[in-house]
Amino acid sequence: MVSTFPPDRDGIAAYTSRLTSVLRKENIVVRDAANGRDWKRNSPMYIFSIIRKAIASKSCIVHIQLSYFTFGNEYYTGLFPLLSLCLKLIGKSVVVTIHDIVPKSNITNDFLKNYTSSRFLEFKRWALFHYTRIVCSIVDKLILHSEIAQNVLTQDYDVPKKKIDIIPHGIDHLAFPVDKDLCKPKSLVNEGCQLVSYFGLVRRGKGLEDLVRAWKKRENTNAQLFIIGGKHPALRDNCYENLTTLTKELGLKDSIRFCGYIPPKFLSTYFVESDAFVFPYNEWGDVIASSGALSMVAPYLKPIIATDVPAFDDLKKLGAAIIVRKGDIDGLASAITEVLTDTRTRNSLTAKLSEWLFEMSWSNVAEKTAATYRELICKAQSHAKTN
Repeated sequence: MVSTFPPDRDGIAAYTSRLTSVLRKENIVVRDAANGRDWKRNSPMYIFSIIRKAIASKSCIVHIQLSYFTFGNEYYTGLFPLLSLCLKLIGKSVVVTIHDIVPKSNITNDFLKNYTSSRFLEFKRWALFHYTRIVCSIVDKLILHSEIAQNVLTQDYDVPKKKIDIIPHGIDHLAFPVDKDLCKPKSLVNEGCQLVSYFGLVRRGKGLEDLVRAWKKRENTNAQLFIIGGKHPALRDNCYENLTTLTKELGLKDSIRFCGYIPPKFLSTYFVESDAFVFPYNEWGDVIASSGALSMVAPYLKPIIATDVPAFDDLKKLGAAIIVRKGDIDGLASAITEVLTDTRTRNSLTAKLSEWLFEMSWSNVAEKTAATYRELICKAQSHAKTN
């Protein structure tokens, strides 16, 4: 399993850690190839390091958790097809879980400026499109988290459906068990206040500027907003600093708390005390991706407010969240007010969220992933007999 792993603090690290745990419970031997230990992000040597690890482990399948920043900036990410090709040449079956996909129509200069330097933008547009096609053509199997992602790959990048398995992002009944010694009622928030929480990495594209401005416009004043999460480890921007500055400028310092990175064992304290969660993604909606943060907070069955981006499409279909247009600050403020003041809305949202959780269990994810592995092993054995 090639991925980032804890102590890395990105969403894929948390996802992969949980996935390997449930696969081992299915009696699948999983050997980790982790960033910082077995290979190093932002170094061209990651290719050779992973190949050596794959040979030494004698694994028949190499499963790679891939995002645009898994191996570093755009230049190191661009080398990934070479890694896939080399793994195939040494006889490994290659599975790739793609965690983010950009639809062809969204590969614009403005989009690229958000995530790369402004140099060679026309070339980068061409390269990103063909990079995605090449990655998909080399590997043996692609795992995606949603039908939306599958439709983008098949329609925009001409990837055959038979190469794709849709396996949802797993969700525990409780992502972090509640520790009663840590969870003291109202130990975090001001007395008598309701708590709305954003959970996830603080980075450009997550709509946090919109959230701060919406918080200024909300009608319910007896509430606090927690921003739970630190900076993205692979990105260099001033988003965190800009948010704290905006909060001060709007006079919201007393009602908005920036919590920074919270170790997993303490997260349940924050999740239990939250009255609602909000995910105000905006530019990040241009990328087809699941929300690891959503999968971690959903089991606590609190009302959710989110924007109309693909990551929350399932919740939108089920009516399990209040969905507002991305960038709609007034709509976001109204949704926050409604959740905090309307008991009927809260009860309806949590009831529908409970139905959705049943379909997204990690045991189901493990079974489907194991089935993908078995299919590849059978194909490899059949091919060997033919030759």
